[in-house]
Amino acid sequence: MSRFENVDCDDGMAALKRNSIDLIFTDPPYVKDQYQQAYTTLAKHAKRILKPSGFLITYAPQYHLQEVMGILGKKLEWFWLCSQLNENSGMLLVNHKNAMCGFKPILIYHKPPHKAPNKIFLDVIKGRRSKAHHAWEQSIHEALHLLSRFCIAGDIILDPFTGSGTTLLAAKLLGLDYIGFEIDPDTYQIACQRLEQQPLDLRQFCEVEA
Repeated sequence: MSRFENVDCDDGMAALKRNSIDLIFTDPPYVKDQYQQAYTTLAKHAKRILKPSGFLITYAPQYHLQEVMGILGKKLEWFWLCSQLNENSGMLLVNHKNAMCGFKPILIYHKPPHKAPNKIFLDVIKGRRSKAHHAWEQSIHEALHLLSRFCIAGDIILDPFTGSGTTLLAAKLLGLDYIGFEIDPDTYQIACQRLEQQPLDLRQFCEVEA
């Protein structure tokens, strides 16, 4: 069932069947000229392809958080907010706001009707700074934690902005089916190589303990 394609996410999601995805976990691009279209495309397709009670979990930038939440809220219902705290990553100064940024928001929306996740999840997640495969790469720790809480065996996970493959690798390690789309050929090849690696020992990740 699992598959990973080198295509634009808009085309990839358009080809998916209605009510076919259990959970979307993704990290759209935040750059100034892309984020509005990225989250609009994500919200549009998520409403159609998520199963009833399915979840959308996405990273979002503080600077554009109000706008991003407005885009997502037009299509899905608000569920919760998580904070990602990366070890050894330091603080980021946002000069225009005169604010020291010490966390990254992870937004959780869902398609009605309301349903709680399968296990209790933490809304403050400590990962590790991970940029070995891509400049925008996220730590696998939060993906493992949230997927292991919101998903069960047999669920289908989608990452329409796959990047270097962190979400898909987490799904693979947890024995979940996945679908991924990545538009950049070089980044797609990096993700393919990661997915071909030998499975890691999940016992090293405290985030997936019962």
